[in-house]
Amino acid sequence: MGALTSALGGIIALLGRKATVIGVTLTAFTVLTVAFIASINVLVSSIAGYLSIPSWIANSVGMFIPADFTPVLAGIMAARISRAAYDLAMEKIRAINQAS
Repeated sequence: MGALTSALGGIIALLGRKATVIGVTLTAFTVLTVAFIASINVLVSSIAGYLSIPSWIANSVGMFIPADFTPVLAGIMAARISRAAYDLAMEKIRAINQAS
């Protein structure tokens, strides 16, 4: 009877650990996805804020450099960095999930 109780306790403990890992993984996926979407929204809104340059400045500078060069370049680089950080975080979560 003691071996059966011990085996049943071990199975319940294993299922509890798996449920905990799955719950934490889903929470982490959700948090990272929301953070990624929020960072992209902030980048897009900041780029839109840079595009309201007076026409006389845009015309004079536009002869040499396009008016939206800096914010677009910054947005592209920030989006790539955000995506790389997101992918790295997801890989860490997948590795942790597979290890347990």
